[in-house]
Amino acid sequence: QAQFDQQFDAPTPIQAAVWEKLAQGESLFGLAPTGTGKTLAFLLPMLTRIDAQAKKTQVLILAPSQELAMQTTAVARTWGALVDVSVASLIGGANGRRQADKLKKEKPHIVVGTLGRVLTMVEGGALKLNDLQAVIFDEADAMLTDERHESLQALADQLPTHVQLGLFSATSGVDLKYVAATFYQEVRTVTVG
Repeated sequence: QAQFDQQFDAPTPIQAAVWEKLAQGESLFGLAPTGTGKTLAFLLPMLTRIDAQAKKTQVLILAPSQELAMQTTAVARTWGALVDVSVASLIGGANGRRQADKLKKEKPHIVVGTLGRVLTMVEGGALKLNDLQAVIFDEADAMLTDERHESLQALADQLPTHVQLGLFSATSGVDLKYVAATFYQEVRTVTVG
């Protein structure tokens, strides 16, 4: 909080709208224009939910591209460091075996990655999802597409029953019925701007 107050005058509308809900474990779809602080809108409430003492992966953040995953990882590491939360990045193009070894050894609290690489690590046994509290889909309109259906279904099959879902996007092109059918979660929309 102190760090946030130093950097920002006040939370942006999307941050204010979703903070409490996410911190309390509600599943939601946060809809807000680009550049309104969506990354911190989901990241900071997630940090409040993590048990830093427990060496297990508790939050998974999925991005549609390697670039976005890398940006989000950088932000997550900066803020996570303040509360002893470790962050690992899982993107294609990086050394898979090294990533797998690191996951097994460090058991990061937060994993940020692309869907394909995350699934590879889950299938190979390097990434355990049984202690996950939440899954965040950044740019959810680009993540939750028909082309990715098989991969999303494979992910859904690996998740704990009552995992929290956070979907964030600048456009409303997300089929919440599809989300409910795939992840067995009702997701409420929170729109600002």
